[in-house]
Amino acid sequence: MASDPKTKPKDAGARQRLMEATAQIMRDEGYAAATSRRVAARAGVRSALVYYYFPTMDDLFLAVLRSGSDASLARMRRAITAEEPLRVLWELNTDARWSGLYTEFMALANHRKVIGAELKAYAERVRDIETAATTVALRAHGIDLEKYPPVAISMLVSQIARSLCNESAIGMTEGHLELRELVERYLDVLSGDEPQRRSRKRTVAT
Repeated sequence: MASDPKTKPKDAGARQRLMEATAQIMRDEGYAAATSRRVAARAGVRSALVYYYFPTMDDLFLAVLRSGSDASLARMRRAITAEEPLRVLWELNTDARWSGLYTEFMALANHRKVIGAELKAYAERVRDIETAATTVALRAHGIDLEKYPPVAISMLVSQIARSLCNESAIGMTEGHLELRELVERYLDVLSGDEPQRRSRKRTVAT
């Protein structure tokens, strides 16, 4: 039996646009600005449609977080099979688009327990993937895993990258070039192509 057309939304793409609008507002203005009215206006739909797809704003925030998390995790899983896993992780974690949104979710988690629980689950999956990718990289170069624990090395790479993004977001860039070049030098040593890569990266940075 055919479904009642009245039960179907008029705009089949509205749900995705609402999620994209929410993410954009959070990045540009912070999570507090992502109200149902603002999100609906940015997405070009009626306010009532927000609650058609998402019973509460928490449900909308969770959908945005899970969508971004799934995409990020997929990229990280590919890092395990990349030629230079550590470099891929470094590049992923220096992507300001996701790090800025992640920071807003961290702030939101202080007020919404359900967001905090989701972030914890995501962070645990990220840590596992980053550690696995780092293990692959270190083993490939015969590095002592007891002396240099993969989980610690992966945390150093990812946390330095995220710290750079967080500081850049507020206009703080002092020391960033030097730190980036230091990390790149160590990644170049692992790649076995230090001179060429260092020269290329310096050119890009300037």
